[in-house]
Amino acid sequence: METVIRSIHESELDTFLEVLKEGARWIAANRIPMWNESDLTAHRLLDGLTINHFYAAYIDGEIAAVMILLEEDSFFWPEDQQNDALYLHKLCIRRKYSKTGLSGSMLAFATNVAQSRNKSYLKLDCASDRPPLRQFYEKHGFQLVREANTVYPTAFYRLKIKSYAEA
Repeated sequence: METVIRSIHESELDTFLEVLKEGARWIAANRIPMWNESDLTAHRLLDGLTINHFYAAYIDGEIAAVMILLEEDSFFWPEDQQNDALYLHKLCIRRKYSKTGLSGSMLAFATNVAQSRNKSYLKLDCASDRPPLRQFYEKHGFQLVREANTVYPTAFYRLKIKSYAEA
């Protein structure tokens, strides 16, 4: 089983969106809705972004997981002004690949991207009322920065990135 993680091509955008929609449906079916499927459109997600922000994990050529990596996030992190972080959004694993370690691989890839861009942190926000999700990020070394009620009850996390000299 060969896994490759890379930025997607424009021709793969529909599949990228379908993975997010599958995730939204699964979350809603488990009575923990988070993403509104109607918001998961090319028009909405590409607003202010380029296709280069969209990443996918491919297992044997099939998109198995997706995420968005941003250089700035003034909506959730307005206090950040030093361009010292990479921001992770919409990490989603196809159900048939859950419990395979792929989510950890996606985080490791994002960490490597942050390191290659000389960022001090990899940051993310997630719903604060989802203990398993929070435990997942904490298990991977993310530290809670703060909690706030934004669009939803939100926990803000960051992971310190080691420079190449420290690694």
